Amino acid sequence: MKTLKHTILSLLIISISISSCKKFLNIESVNAVSDENPIFDKGSSETALRGVYRQLASAGYYGEGYVTLGYFPSGDIKNLTTGGAANLVNVNFRADDTNFNTAWSAIYIAINRANNVITKVPKVQDPSLTQQLKDQYVGEAKLIRALAYFDLARAWGGVQIILEPTTSLEQRPAVKRSTLDQTYDQVLKDLEDAETLLPNTLNRIRATKRTVWALRARLHLYRKQWALAEEYASKLISLSADYTLVKPYSAWFAGNAVGTSESVFELEYSAINPSAIRAQMQHPTNGGTYRYAPNDRFVQLLNDPNVSGGRKALIGSVTQGGTTIWFGNLYYRLPATDPAYILRIAELYLIRAEARAQLENLSASTGALYDLNKVRERAELAPSAATTKNDILLAIENERRLEFAFEAHRWFDLARTGRAKTVLEALDQNTKVADYEYLFPIPITQIQLDHSLEQNPGYAGN
Repeated sequence: MKTLKHTILSLLIISISISSCKKFLNIESVNAVSDENPIFDKGSSETALRGVYRQLASAGYYGEGYVTLGYFPSGDIKNLTTGGAANLVNVNFRADDTNFNTAWSAIYIAINRANNVITKVPKVQDPSLTQQLKDQYVGEAKLIRALAYFDLARAWGGVQIILEPTTSLEQRPAVKRSTLDQTYDQVLKDLEDAETLLPNTLNRIRATKRTVWALRARLHLYRKQWALAEEYASKLISLSADYTLVKPYSAWFAGNAVGTSESVFELEYSAINPSAIRAQMQHPTNGGTYRYAPNDRFVQLLNDPNVSGGRKALIGSVTQGGTTIWFGNLYYRLPATDPAYILRIAELYLIRAEARAQLENLSASTGALYDLNKVRERAELAPSAATTKNDILLAIENERRLEFAFEAHRWFDLARTGRAKTVLEALDQNTKVADYEYLFPIPITQIQLDHSLEQNPGYAGN
C-alpha cells in the first residue's frame, strides 16, 4: 500500500530517535522507533513495543489529531484560527484538509509498528524472552492494532487492511479497501487473539485482557450487537474494586489524579514528551495558544447545575477587560503531562445503558436507567426522568455529550446513530450535514499516492 509506505518512510526519517529505559513503559524517556529497526532479542522487542505505544500517543493520533476529529464537528466547539479546523467545526469536510491526512497517517504508522511486533517477536531466539513475554508483547500489539483499525473504521468506513510490516515502496502490496464489516471483523479477530495472549491483571497504561473487554464492549455497541455490548461492559463494571466512578466528577482528571480507578486505559506523557492538546485548548494566560474552545451554547450547558452538575469542571475561565473567556480544562497541567484518556469506566456504564435500552431492559434497578443514573449520580445530578425507550436513549446520548465533552466520542456517536444531521442542524441553522458526511473523506494526498485507494462517495470532486 503506497499510502502507508510513503507515509511511514517520510515521517519516520524525521522521527527516528531511540533511547533506553529501565522501566518497560516509561514512555516519557523513550522516543519513536523506526519500523525498520531489527527485532532480535528481548531488549529490541521491548523497544519495538514501546514504539507502538508511543505512536498511539503521537500528536497525530491520541495526542491530539484524531481526538479533535471527534469533537470539532460536535456542535459544541468553536474554532479560533483560520484553516481546516473551521471547516471541521462547520461540518464542511474536505478531502484536502490536512487534519484528516495527519490522523490517517498517524494511525497507519501505529498499525505498521504493531505489525512489526506481531510478526517478528515470535521468531526471536533469546532465552530471556520467554514464551509468556512473547505472548504478552504480541497481545499488546494486537490490542493496539485493533484499536487503530476500529478508529479508522468509525471515521472512514472500510479501509485497507495490512497485517504484515512494510519497510519499502517496492514491497507494497496492492490492497483494495475492505468493507466496513470486514474491517470490524479484523478488529474482532485481533481482540479475540489478544484476549488469549494477555494476562487478566490491572494495568491502566498497558493493554491487558481487561482492555480487550472494554474495547470489545465499544466495538459491539458500534455494530449494534447489544447483548455482547452489555456482556463485555459488565465484565469491567463487575470489577468494582478496581474500576469505579470517582467523586467528585473532577477527581478522575484533576489534581494528582493520574491513573485513578476511573481509568481503564490511558496514555502517559511527560515534560519531554508532552501532550499536544493542552497547548491548543488552554488560554494564553495559562501558557496555551487557545486555538479552539467550547462555544457559548456549550458553556451555558456545562454551567447549568441541573444539566451538567459537577462536569462544570471541564471548563475554566479568565476575565479580560471585563469579559469572561471560557476554555476547555480537561487538559490543564503545565508542563503538558495530562494523560490521553482512551477507555474510562463511565463509558462502560453508558455503553451498557444503551445496550440495555435497545434490549428493552429499562429498569432503574437492573437496566438502562440504573446505569445511566450511576453516571448522573457521580456528576451530582438527580436521577433521569426518562421512562420510554426513546427518551432513555436520548438521555444517554445527551449524557455522553457532557461526560465526554473533550474526548473522541461526540461526532462518532452522532454518526453511528444516524443523528448527526438532525442534531447539528437543529443546534445551528448555518450548519448543514450531507448524508455522505457521516464518513470522513479519504485524504486526497493518500489517493494521489495510492491509486488503488478509492474515495468515499460524495467527495469525488472535493
